[in-house]
Amino acid sequence: MLPKGIYQKIFITVFILIALHVAPDGAQTARYTDAIQSLVDFGTFTLQPGYRSHIDIVQFKEHFYAVIPPGVPIILSPLYFIYRNLMRLIGVPVTEYYWAVFNMLSNIVITAPLLGFVAVIMFKTLNMFTGDLIKKIWLVFTFIFGSLVFFYSTNGIWSHAYTMSFLFIAFYLIIKQKNSFLIGLCLGMAQIFDYVAILPVFLLLGFWLYSNFKNKTKNIVQQAILIMLGYTIFLSIIFSYNYSITGSIFETPNSLYFKQLQQTQASQLLTKKFFSLPTFERLWGLTFSPYRGILLYFPMTFLFIISLLRTQSIKNNICKFSGIFVLGVLIYNSTYYAWSGDVCFGPRHLVVAIPFIIIPIAYCKIKYIKILGALSILINISGVSTNPSDNLLVNLVQFIYKGPTLHWLDYVYKTILPRYFHINISLMTPFFIYLAAFLVIYIIWQPLIKEYQAKMLNSNRKLYDVNGF
Repeated sequence: MLPKGIYQKIFITVFILIALHVAPDGAQTARYTDAIQSLVDFGTFTLQPGYRSHIDIVQFKEHFYAVIPPGVPIILSPLYFIYRNLMRLIGVPVTEYYWAVFNMLSNIVITAPLLGFVAVIMFKTLNMFTGDLIKKIWLVFTFIFGSLVFFYSTNGIWSHAYTMSFLFIAFYLIIKQKNSFLIGLCLGMAQIFDYVAILPVFLLLGFWLYSNFKNKTKNIVQQAILIMLGYTIFLSIIFSYNYSITGSIFETPNSLYFKQLQQTQASQLLTKKFFSLPTFERLWGLTFSPYRGILLYFPMTFLFIISLLRTQSIKNNICKFSGIFVLGVLIYNSTYYAWSGDVCFGPRHLVVAIPFIIIPIAYCKIKYIKILGALSILINISGVSTNPSDNLLVNLVQFIYKGPTLHWLDYVYKTILPRYFHINISLMTPFFIYLAAFLVIYIIWQPLIKEYQAKMLNSNRKLYDVNGF
């Protein structure tokens, strides 16, 4: 029997720690906020004069567009509409401060609750593999705070945490054989956040077919129609978005941008293709390199590889599919021209594979989970506390030297206070903020801690009575 309120404790803990670490800006945030502003203020995805984006901008027929799918602008538009009107009401001008607050607000209001829900979904999924409460808690919090999910849900606005969340929710609905239409909606939501989510979507659809044929599900054709209906709703949004920009439902801003890149003088000698066969450089880069290697940025991946060789995993269809999913996403990403992810922390296109790496690890021993889980958390909090570099070791050295950093706090005392209030502070430590946050988390988890300690004490007493010591 699960402890009372365990799901609420997980949700609140994830929400607090994600909200605590939000940053006022990210490497690619401006292109999203420019698109959001254009959509809400002018009803178009065409970027208006004075747009702030400095990377991944495509020009088509004398108009400029951000090279992004429509998902993030659409989901954040209602929040921006409310925020914009509130700022106008209190007289706040559109400045750097204006956008910094919106970036942080978007992660607090949208991303943090979504990941809190996904963490609960992960815990429920792990219930199918182990009854060890401590192991499940370690895996859930390592999933959120010890992986790239942490960085991409706090460092400005990115699409990857959204894509991963809806793919994993769809996966959970599939293994629980829930509403087929809702599965389709989740897959469609994942698709509008990232074009390259097409392979993960089809892998999940294949797993759905396999599961239903194996279980001899009745009305499988009807259920398939419901899934495709849900998925098609968002697919039609993508087609409309593509057509409004490129004039073709199949031509995306990404592919148009790549074509234009190849036509520029600086790129004439490039022989890259949008997709090409994997190379040793890419495979090494995505696996073991300190540049973008998933095994270094997320050491729990070592346990994932080991766990797939265990008898329990081999016999479990969910674990086998997890292995296929991770391998498929890895190879697929290695064929993509932008496999390195450019200005980022770790292999950001592999974020969608993180929950599937976690699942088979449930069969590993708790002591190894604690060791590599703690190491993974250390590595990823170093990424959250520093600026992205081309080498993980640089981030680790900076983190060891500086310690945990709250970017929003730095922004307040280095930018906001001097510029707007003429207050200069030489040092502002996050120590007491961390102390207050962890005190709240301790109070939330205290009843469970006491319950666990009581069980351990009773277990030791029974062992004492049996052995006669």
